[in-house]
Amino acid sequence: MGPITATAVIDFVTVVFVLATMLSMGLALTTDEILISLGQRWLMGKSLLVNLVLVPLLAFAFVLAVPMETGHVVGLLIIAMAPGAPFGPKLAEISNSDVAFASGLIAVLGVVSVATIPITVALLMPGDVSADPLGIARIVVVTQLIPLIGGLGVKARFQPVATRLHPPIQRLSTVLLVLLIILLTLVYAGEMRQLVGTGTLFISVAVVGGALLLGYALGGPAKPTREVLATTTAARNVAIALLIATTSFRDPGVLTIIVAFGLLSLVISGPVASLWDRLGEA
Repeated sequence: MGPITATAVIDFVTVVFVLATMLSMGLALTTDEILISLGQRWLMGKSLLVNLVLVPLLAFAFVLAVPMETGHVVGLLIIAMAPGAPFGPKLAEISNSDVAFASGLIAVLGVVSVATIPITVALLMPGDVSADPLGIARIVVVTQLIPLIGGLGVKARFQPVATRLHPPIQRLSTVLLVLLIILLTLVYAGEMRQLVGTGTLFISVAVVGGALLLGYALGGPAKPTREVLATTTAARNVAIALLIATTSFRDPGVLTIIVAFGLLSLVISGPVASLWDRLGEA
């Protein structure tokens, strides 16, 4: 048995992080939240359109228009294709918006993206990049769909158990996220520094900003759902994007841009949600 490498540790932490994150999400959601979201059919349709189609196409347009390194292209496309950040409901809570709709939307995106992520990978990934859509589908099913549905099942059938399990699993997810960011920063510090001056960070900001605007524009007439769709759309699912990157693409640039994009989306979406809350109170 060979020595444990840094990449092996990152791979392990990433898998456990995704499993804990999706299980935590399932344990926190209720059937009513999902049904309420599904009941708003027109709004749900537009929410799926912007998250699953428009944001990936926006990133793809930038990839076509601006010369970028292959690893950065792949990373930007993967994070754009991965909807449904687990902290979407938290952003809705910060903005004092429709938390129930945000929670239901995240659950729906978690299920639907099992099919859409492999499809968009097959359609949008550059031809010179080796990608395995079926392999990616298996990864998403095992690490995202199964723990999410498992958590939802426990919540529906054994609510006291879910209430006890959710806090420690949520803390584990948070700790693993911090650990993962530290590990990635240490291992890929050189690649992170190389992003400065490449224009890739500016493109990431543009995609996050575009996602915010698209979500707000398609969020319906009600301000709370506009705010929810805006921040939920901008905050992509870094967890599953990192897992896909670590298991399917070994170029360090792929991981680097996913981490950078994830941090930028938080830096932008968090203050925007807080601003909306203050404006609502004014």
